This record gives sequence, structure tokens and C-alpha cells, in this order.
Amino acid sequence: MGERKKLELISSVEIMNTPMKKQRFIVDGMIYPGIHILSGDPKIGKSWMMLDMCLAVAKGGDFFGRKTERGQVVYMALEDTFVSLQSRMYELTDEPSENQFFTMLANSIGSGLEEDLRDCKKMFPELKLIVIDTLQKIRNNIDTKYGADYQELSVLKGIADQLGIAIVLVHHNRKARDSNPNNLISGTNGIAGCADGLLVFTRSGENAKLHISGRGAPSLELNLKREKSKWILLDDAPESASDIFSFTIHDFMLEKNSVSGTASEICSMLKEKFPEQEFNSNWLYRDLLQHDDEIRALGIDYGKTKSNGTRKIFISYTSERDSSGGRKLCTKNAVPSVPEDVANADYSLIETGSIDLSSENYAVPVERTQGDALIAMAA
Repeated sequence: MGERKKLELISSVEIMNTPMKKQRFIVDGMIYPGIHILSGDPKIGKSWMMLDMCLAVAKGGDFFGRKTERGQVVYMALEDTFVSLQSRMYELTDEPSENQFFTMLANSIGSGLEEDLRDCKKMFPELKLIVIDTLQKIRNNIDTKYGADYQELSVLKGIADQLGIAIVLVHHNRKARDSNPNNLISGTNGIAGCADGLLVFTRSGENAKLHISGRGAPSLELNLKREKSKWILLDDAPESASDIFSFTIHDFMLEKNSVSGTASEICSMLKEKFPEQEFNSNWLYRDLLQHDDEIRALGIDYGKTKSNGTRKIFISYTSERDSSGGRKLCTKNAVPSVPEDVANADYSLIETGSIDLSSENYAVPVERTQGDALIAMAA
């Protein structure tokens, strides 16, 4: 029996008043830091799709019409040879990337793979994505029970969370059909249960469907067709809406300097200034927390109080701390580039600060030091 872990309790007040980081997407709306399973019918072209995704991330290009976060990628092609990889690369592109790396050998889980993954991060500081093709090649456990599957993948999930990268495990579908695509993943539900995201690839007549679901993104169903070696999106590419919440708060506060009121009152004022934008009073404080790094770099501080049963939010602006130099960031039809200090902010998972929760006022402080607790907030 293992050593007993000390129970650490976190109050709902701390959970709801701790600045958070926005969800990072490595492939917009599809792939984010954590463990993902790409499971597909036999010989459907899973490896081709993953290789194409790796190329897109390495180059910072689009994948199925979705933006990617450019960075280094490692493709563990454990069922390929150097010759087959070279052939596939030439069929997908004539422009290689210095951000993409391959290996055709890897240790298994519990026998060195964990160290392999950490070494990749040490060698490639800008590592965003590791694809392991296939899951079966790195498994040691022959136990077919739920607990065994869950425990094995938990090891990889822990590393992905620790390193802030996405790990995609290529797997295969079972032969039996099911109306729920996630039930097609071979093995027990422990595989799907542990994964952060699931991508299930199935044939649809002459074409294919990619069913996407997970904890950190909305469910999607993409219709695809194969053109030579490349999978092509048949659906309309999604519109890429810019997140300008921080800019609207900044420009609003340029005129106000300080404001205090209920969430509904502040949303009404924001809506009056930015009628084309949506502001939800139920989510206003959450949005402030999720954009904490950005708005603080723009000279914005915020908090909330509760008095006589009424909850109020207060927001203030300090020009000396404004990385934009006090210029307006929003225009009617366009938003300029993010100021450098904001663009370089770290968007990894949240880290709690030393938040004083001892009084009635639950205000997020201006000065925060690293706390001892790390809250892993899953969407």
C-alpha cells in the first residue's frame, strides 16, 4: 500500500476568486495541452492526418481551417521506417520545417517513456505537440480492465499537464458499430475516461467523419474527404473570432478610471460603449479572472465586494502600468496588435496567488506571489 496522501481542501470562495489562465489551443477548438486519443478505422489514414497536423503546428499554418500555435513537434512514428516517412513527407509538402522532429523508436510506459517525453521538452523548449503512433507500441500492461487502462494513460496525462504540451495517441476503433462514436475506441472506457480529448475517425461512404469531444472544447463533427494523401475539410472553415475582451475593458476604463457596480450595471455600460460585443453579467467576473494577465499588463485592477447581500465588482485603471501607453486598442471594425507585454504573457494552466480571503471583501489583489497550491481547473 502506498504512502497516504495528505488531504488538501480548497474552498469554493478561493476557486471562484483565483485568477485563471485562458484555455490554450494548439489547434484551435481541437487540440490543447493534455492527452488526446485519435482512434480510427483500420487503414483509414490516421497517420497521414497526424503527420499533416504536425506540419501545420511546426509551420504555424492552418489545420482543417483552424489556426495553430506555432512551435516544435515530435512525431513518434513507431510503425514506420525512415524510407516510408520520407515518402510521406514528400507527398504532403515540399517545404520541411526545422520545428518538426521524428523518432522511430521509443520506450514503453513504465520502462523509460516518461523520461523520453521529459527529454523532448528539455531538447525543444518550444515543444507544443507530441504524437505517438501508435498507443499499442508503448503499452506494457496486458490487463484488459478499466483500471489498468486508466492508470496507464494517467502516467502520460500527468506528464502532458506538467510540461504544458499536447500528447496525441494514435489508436484504432473496434470492429463493432455503435451510435456513440466514443464507444468505438478499442479497449475499456478507461482509455476514453482518462483522456482530455477524443478524436474518433470513421468512414462515411467514400468520405470520412472526425468526431471531436473533450473536457476543454465544444464537441465537433467534421466531414472530410481524401485527396491523394491529404485529408480535406468538406465543411465551411470556422470563422476565427478575435478575443478582444481585454481591449474592451481597457478602452472602457480609459474614460472611467474607476468604476463600481453590480455585474449587470457594468455590463450595461460596456454594452453602451461596445454595442457590437456580447457581455454576460453571469460571466463578467469569470472573464476578468480568465484574462487576468492581459488586463493587468494594461494597467487594470479589479475585485469584488459583498455588502448587505449585494455583490459588486470594482475595476480601476493605472496609466503608469499600461503597456499600451494609454492608446485605444479597439476600433469599430478592427483591433490592433496586442501590446508586447500582453502578447508575451504565459498562457499555461492557472497558478494560485496569495489571495486574502479572511475578510468580507473578496478582492483580487494587485500584488500576488506564487502560492503553494496549484489548482488544475478543467473546462
